[in-house]
Amino acid sequence: MTVVKKSIKVRLYPTKEQKILIDKTIGCVRFVYNQTLADCRQSYEQSKHFPSQNERIKNLVPLKEKYEFLKEVDSQALQQSVRDFNRALDNFFRNRSHFGFPKFRARRADKQSYRTTYNSCNAKVLDDRHIKLPKLGRIKTKHFDVPRSYKIFNITVEKTSTNKYYASICIETEVQSLPKTGKQVGFDLGLIDLLIGSDGTRFERPKFNYLNKDKLTKEQRKLSKMRTKLERVKLNLNECRNYQKQKHKVAKLHEHTSNCAKDFNHKLSRKLVEDYDLLAFEDLNVEGMKKNHRLAYSIADVRWSQLLNFIRYKCNWYGKDFKQVDRFYASSKICSCCGAYHKDIVNAFSIREWTCPDCGSHHDRDVNAAKNILTQALSVA
Repeated sequence: MTVVKKSIKVRLYPTKEQKILIDKTIGCVRFVYNQTLADCRQSYEQSKHFPSQNERIKNLVPLKEKYEFLKEVDSQALQQSVRDFNRALDNFFRNRSHFGFPKFRARRADKQSYRTTYNSCNAKVLDDRHIKLPKLGRIKTKHFDVPRSYKIFNITVEKTSTNKYYASICIETEVQSLPKTGKQVGFDLGLIDLLIGSDGTRFERPKFNYLNKDKLTKEQRKLSKMRTKLERVKLNLNECRNYQKQKHKVAKLHEHTSNCAKDFNHKLSRKLVEDYDLLAFEDLNVEGMKKNHRLAYSIADVRWSQLLNFIRYKCNWYGKDFKQVDRFYASSKICSCCGAYHKDIVNAFSIREWTCPDCGSHHDRDVNAAKNILTQALSVA
């Protein structure tokens, strides 16, 4: 048994009054975050230093006195908003090349959410169809499996662009390790086949973005034309009911595609973790590869990063090994039989098979790369 942290995401079915309060809480959390950011900027301009983390949290008291509407929502969510800003600022100072300076949160962002810390009195899982949240009380949910023993850390309430409500319950629980199979495999990531294994296993690439491509193109074109007309007569887009309906249609199509991809990647990652004890992959620079405009659409469609993240955390949960080799390792240009490096033979993507001039071995490009990835992962273990 392994103790792990995991998140249970459940669909919420709030009443009309609960929806209003959730929307109000999201707005207040965003307001506090933006106000904290504005105060920090002002303090730095005046005295060249930022307020301490404790000072930022203490500033909530006078802020509530000034803005009475902040007293109507969950106080823990407001404090968590300040902590989120503190973490964003710490990340910026720790690694400026990776994290940018905190930005103001937009009112019309695709996903709106707030997080509340767990308190056994006002936040708990009641049963497999109901949870209790601060200020909201008892909320109906879609059926979900409740672990036998668990400890709740926090609960995040989210509203999507399609006006659906979800709760992500962060818990600590025990997970049963999967039985060992004795198998080890290296995988080459591809665009024709999604995964090519060193043992010859291939997983076909599902084309998620092509599921609703024609319909999505049609609806997006409608949305664009409506936007152009409304902007021409200088009308507020948020007040135009037909425009919002069309925007909702487009969002639903995007959500459907995203859900299909996530479902596929969850099932595939589970199967791989069950079948193998060690999984080795190449560490690709996906964002850099997207700069190739001929391949950008296909690279975004395969969702390599999401799949690898799922495999990584499931390996940690179930006692399996996950390895990644350096992105500059030339796995495709090395003969997996004799180890000879051939820069000029495999220098184009169109070459799918080749023969090593040193040992005469005939290779499938992707399978050979997968074998080299496994060998490299084992050598640096």
